[in-house]
Amino acid sequence: MTEKEAHVEYDLLKGDINRMFVTDDVKELHVEHEYAKKRLERIYDYHCARLNNEC
Repeated sequence: MTEKEAHVEYDLLKGDINRMFVTDDVKELHVEHEYAKKRLERIYDYHCARLNNEC
């Protein structure tokens, strides 16, 4: 993953979180939560690799 891709993931993560705040649909809440976890994991992995796999 590139730095630009990590920033895109961050922007999408913020969108997932925002949707979780406004949805009234339990299914959508679950979907956004799953996407948010995956995006956070990808961001974490990117920064671990950036720090020479210290994580």
